[in-house]
Parts: sequence; C-alpha cells; structure tokens
Amino acid sequence: MRIPTVLAAALFASTLAGSTGAQAAAWCAWYNAYTYNCGFYTFEQCQYSVIGSGGACARNVYEPGPPPAATAPVRKHRKYRRAN
Repeated sequence: MRIPTVLAAALFASTLAGSTGAQAAAWCAWYNAYTYNCGFYTFEQCQYSVIGSGGACARNVYEPGPPPAATAPVRKHRKYRRAN
C-alpha cells in the first residue's frame, strides 16, 4: 500500500517542479468573441491555426513589454544658514 502512495507523491512533486508557467507569445488567434489562443510566436503560425475556422490573427495586447527604464531618484539639496 505504501509503494503506490510514494509513487503518486513522487509523480506529483516532479510535475510541480517541472512547471515553469504559461508564456504569452506575440500573436493571438481569435476564433470568436470568447475563444482565443495567444500562443503563436509568428504571424504565419497564427494564420495556419485559423485557416478554415473563420478566425483572425491580431497582436497580443497582453504581452508584457520591456521593463520601464530605471531612473535615479532626484535629490534636492538644501542650503542652511549658519547660526551666528
């Protein structure tokens, strides 16, 4: 009874360790108003997917862009008068 349990736990752990998350690509295939797939890296891949289904391809608006440029904080220098 222990061996199947240990095997199931090991399989579950390896599945969790191997997942890297979903990656959005540059192109989305829209099959209708509610069904789309944003997993295409080229326009041609997207076009082949929608052939015959009446769908359309469009740029992925949800694809993360480049990170914003880091700006240095502005330091304001104060001038103090000396007490005499």
